[in-house]
Amino acid sequence: MRGLTASARLAVSFDARTAYDFLISMAMGGTEVAELAAEDQRWLVQARASLPADVRAGIFVGSDDDEGLATEVARILVARPQIANAADLVAAVEGMTPRTLADALARRVQEEAGVALDAEVTRALDGDREALATVEAQLATFLEGPSLLAYRETLRDPVGTAERLHLALRAWIEPFRTVEERVRRIIERDVAARRSDLELPSADLIERTTGGVRFLPDPSVRRVVLAPSYFARPYNWILAGPGWRLFCYPVSDAALEGRGPGEPPSGAVLLFRALGDPQRLRILRLLADRDMYLTEIAQQLDLSKPTVKHHLAQLRAAGLVTATDAGTMTFYTLRRERLDETGVELRRYLA
Repeated sequence: MRGLTASARLAVSFDARTAYDFLISMAMGGTEVAELAAEDQRWLVQARASLPADVRAGIFVGSDDDEGLATEVARILVARPQIANAADLVAAVEGMTPRTLADALARRVQEEAGVALDAEVTRALDGDREALATVEAQLATFLEGPSLLAYRETLRDPVGTAERLHLALRAWIEPFRTVEERVRRIIERDVAARRSDLELPSADLIERTTGGVRFLPDPSVRRVVLAPSYFARPYNWILAGPGWRLFCYPVSDAALEGRGPGEPPSGAVLLFRALGDPQRLRILRLLADRDMYLTEIAQQLDLSKPTVKHHLAQLRAAGLVTATDAGTMTFYTLRRERLDETGVELRRYLA
């Protein structure tokens, strides 16, 4: 399923590999899991409880507001299409030198900061204290809590970071093996159902697949990878690298197993859940006036950027907001037509 492209200028491909869900399920932390089947919600709780205490309380499991370092390992997947599953990924990570691994993980600083920091990251990993201070200052502008500590440790202690990551990956692979085959069936069904979408223009294909993430043309991006994920539902997990973007998008309801005819539609559940929070309603009120960037919304509501990012992800998942990726910045647009549907879906379900 890899290699299906949507245009000659921008290569857009679906990439159905369980290794993505291995990382996402490991990194979920406090993220809401209501979009998972009940058995998988229980599995996630039990699997996390089975982890050694030093892994469970460590820096590689994310928080409510950020996914942590585990998802950053997905960069390795983009570069190595031969890695098919969780076992392949663990072997590949353990085969990398600590410095190479730390360098790959630390590159997020460069991409998120939107400024040239390649040289500073390299010097920081070599122990240059001045460069370390520069990079850590940039980290603090878009990370906080456990994830901020995780990236600081990556820069300060590459060898220790590699050892802790190896420990976390080895601990998580055993519980994940019990669900991996079912996840594989789900993601492959999802991609198979989207084959006809490959005839769409690239931007439309990305927006439809991600459920509302609009990708603007960017001359620096030549490749977009769309990786279906069960454990990401209902969010998109997005990574950037040199020349590429990765969207781990939530699989559709139709790809799931065992949904009964009386179950409420996912779209309606997401819609009313998103509308049930005062802060999210305030965000919609702001967006009713004009499109806004994340930082603007955070300043208007006096909230942290990770908190606003979390609210916006839920609004996007509900179809209320479109996120437009404009290079290193993302702005958000209210989908007014979705507001007109707030009662339609409920009436349709009740009928």
